[in-house]
Parts: sequence; C-alpha cells; structure tokens
Amino acid sequence: MATVVLLVAFAAFSAKVEAHEEHDAHHWKHMAHELLFEKKDYTMQKINVAKNIMVFVGSGMSQPTVTAARFYNGGDNETFSFERLKWSGNARTYCVNSRVPDPACAGTAFLTGVKSNLGTVAMDPTVNRGACELDPAKKLASIAKWALDAGKAVGFATTSRVTSGSNAALFANSPDSRWENDADVKAAGCNVNTVPDIAHQLIHGDIGKHFKVILGGGRKNFIPTTETDTATGARGLRTDGKNLIKEWQDSKQGANATYITTNSQLGALDTSQIDFLLGLFDFDNLPYSTDIESDTPPLVRMVHYSLEMLQKKEHTNGFLLFVEDGNIRRAHQENKVRKALEQVRHYSGAFNMAHMMGSEQNTLFVSLNDVGSTLALPGYPARSTDPVSSTAGTSDADALPYLGLAYATGPAHSSFYRTTSGRLDPTVVLQGMPEPFERTCPASVPMAEGADGGEDAAVYASGPWAFMLSGGYEQHFIAHQIAFASCMDGACDGASAMALSMATVVLALVAKLCA
Repeated sequence: MATVVLLVAFAAFSAKVEAHEEHDAHHWKHMAHELLFEKKDYTMQKINVAKNIMVFVGSGMSQPTVTAARFYNGGDNETFSFERLKWSGNARTYCVNSRVPDPACAGTAFLTGVKSNLGTVAMDPTVNRGACELDPAKKLASIAKWALDAGKAVGFATTSRVTSGSNAALFANSPDSRWENDADVKAAGCNVNTVPDIAHQLIHGDIGKHFKVILGGGRKNFIPTTETDTATGARGLRTDGKNLIKEWQDSKQGANATYITTNSQLGALDTSQIDFLLGLFDFDNLPYSTDIESDTPPLVRMVHYSLEMLQKKEHTNGFLLFVEDGNIRRAHQENKVRKALEQVRHYSGAFNMAHMMGSEQNTLFVSLNDVGSTLALPGYPARSTDPVSSTAGTSDADALPYLGLAYATGPAHSSFYRTTSGRLDPTVVLQGMPEPFERTCPASVPMAEGADGGEDAAVYASGPWAFMLSGGYEQHFIAHQIAFASCMDGACDGASAMALSMATVVLALVAKLCA
C-alpha cells in the first residue's frame, strides 16, 4: 500500500515538474534529442547526408482540408504530390501556453526546435506575447541560421506578407508576431531601438540580410508613410521614414541585387547574373490562386525561380528553401472553402515543381501544415457529388438538408442561421451566392474570422533520414530532425558516419538471415 501511495505521489510530482519544464528551452531540445536517437536505428537503408533542404508549409492545411481537396480536385482516390513522399507522421502542435497554436508559435516550433508561447516569434518560452523586451539570451536560432553557419544558400517564397506567419521565425525574433513594422511596435508602447520590427530584421538582421532570395507580399511594411506604393497608390506604414527596399538595395553594394514587383519582371530574369533577389508582389498578402491576375506570379513560378537562385554551382554546400502558402488558412478564416481547396491544388503544384527540380538522393523534402482549421466533413454524401455544394443528409431534428462541409467558427454563421427561425436550408442560401468561389460553408459559432484548429499536423517527407518523421511526435522535433539529417548546428553527431554503404546493408542482412 505504501508503495502504491509513493508511486501516485511521484506521478503527481512528475506532472508538476513537466509543466514547469515546458518554460525551459532545454526541455524541448532534450526531448527531441531523445527521440532522434531512438529513431536513427529504425532502418537499414542507405542514407546520405541531406545537402539540400526544402520545407513546404501549407498554413491551415488540416487533414480534413486535404481530404476535401481530394474530393474537389479529382476524386476520393486523388493523390497530391506531397502525399507521394515516402514517409508521413503526425506532429502535435500545441504551444506552451495554448492548446491551439497560431502560425507564429507553430513556426517557432518547427523552425527553431523549441516550443514557445502563442503569438511569439522565435522567443524562449519564458517570453509572453507583447513583452517589451528582446533579451539576447532568450532569442532562438532557426534552421536558417544553422544553414547559413553551414555555408548553405538560404531563401524563401510565400503567398503571405514576407514578414508574417511562419516566415518570420526563419529570420526574426519578436515578442509579438503583429509587430511587422515600426508603427506596430510603437503602438504597443515599446521602443523600436529595443525591439526592432520584423521587416527591419529581415533587411538588416544577421539572418535575413544573407538570404539569396525573398519572394512574397507585404510592401506596406517596407515603405514609409511619406511615400506611396506605385502599384496601389496607398501609403506605406512605416513611421520612421525608412524605405527598407532602398536600404536593402544599398546594403548590397558590389553585388547584383535585383528588386522586382511583377510577374513579368520575374519571368524576364536571368538568375545566373543575380546574386540577391527581392520580390514583393503585393502591398499586402498575395491574392488567392482563384483571383491571380497577370502581374502576380503563382507560387509554382516563385518556387521555380527561387530554386534557380539557390541551385547555382557556386553554392557548393547546398541550400535551404522555405515555402509557405498562407492563403489556405486565410480562406478558411473567411469560410470560403472552395478557395481553400483550390489553394491546396496550387500548393501541390508548387511542391511538385520543387520535387522535380531536386533529388531525394541529397535533398530532404518536408511538407507540413503549421496550424489546423475547424473544417469538418459531416454526413454521408455520395462520392460523385461536388463536396462544396452538395448535401450530405437530412437532419432528423429540423428536417432540413445539411452540407458535407462545415466550419465550427467564422463569419458565414449569419448566412446560414437566423436568431428567430434557426437554421436555413443551405441549398437555398447557396443559390443566392452566384459567384462560386465566394460561396461559404455554414459556421456554428459567429466570428469575424474563423479560428485555427489544434489537431495534429500531417507531416510528409522523403530524402535522407526522412523516415525519422514517421509516427507521432512533438512539432518542435522537426527542426532537430532537419538539423540532424543535414549535419547542421552539430546536431547530427556523426550522422554522416552512419551512412550505410550498400555492402554494409547486404552484410547486415546476411548476418540476420544466418543468425
């Protein structure tokens, strides 16, 4: 009896210690390293060191989103390019202080290898969102820092603002992901000299200033309020008078640094003659794939030119390419599911381009989502029907049909519900939405923007040591696996020495058979 009591007491004590340890960055690193050495012996296949790394993030691309996108883009047995990778797993996405993450803390986890607090960018988990401090000891280094230290070329492309979402954790450290320009920092009552904004860190920070290619949106965070954006006529948001685009160009004296704003300019590039490329194709986020016009490059094209910049012969130590599609999440927040599913196809095409331009022999390919969504697939729709607009059954409570796709939260609530009469017939509501891509799905809880989901993130991988990303693990483990596979930051601890020759594999198999 005394033993049982002791064990129960110890279990309670352990739980308290674990909760406390979550605020210690070393806790997360130790956990990941334990799993690394557990997984490294899982296979006898020939393994090379990952000279190159490509990390793709479909923000908000939950498993229900992928499933629905299959229905929408070709059928139940359709397979997207990223799903064809050899290994897959599930990453637990919670933040230290939140069960459901946002892109900032999720990006911090899989890019720095440490879980953090909601809304913080590459900061130690002792830092809470909005803290007016930037203690150097509490900054977290990302895989971009590790890649640069290893002599690799680094770049990224995104459909978001280059300063937002998961992208920021690549190159910035900030107590608040909303501090994308100096005006944001000042509005929070903080000193920009103490806490530089994210855009400033991209241009002048020790990481961002070395990026060979940066493609995405968000010109407004780089232009001062005294200047207007040439494409939109809108004034920039910076109150410090700085034009960071010009400062980026000035900082690259002696190198061929090219700044572009349109798809046609991108297509006219001779990347062999360019050392640094900055492309800001929109004042804010890039438009959805369904709304792209001629002057906005699709993600697949940005990936192609990013790889042209990174795969040059002079980059003898390889490269790191990070790609993020934030439009999937934004479409979910608006409950515009058709746009979200079209965006998955857009993302898959971009990933397919990267996979064709690389080799699994020396390149680690990783595709994942940072956060989930509240999209659900209820009912029993016929397989041949349109998943967006077809009914999945009839309610036995109000005798009205319901759709096979629905959200838990979002602005579409008012379109499908009435306070006085309750639920409306969704098929009638959809008939009043003539533009297909603007049609929404019912949302149970009214919100100005739909919330993110906290389900596990699906991770797909191929290439050297990709098998380590199979099974279930914490989201921060991904950064450590990338570092291990590519021997960056000293994390591999002899991974290259463990690469098995074919002769070694044969001998090992013979030994097992003869045992």
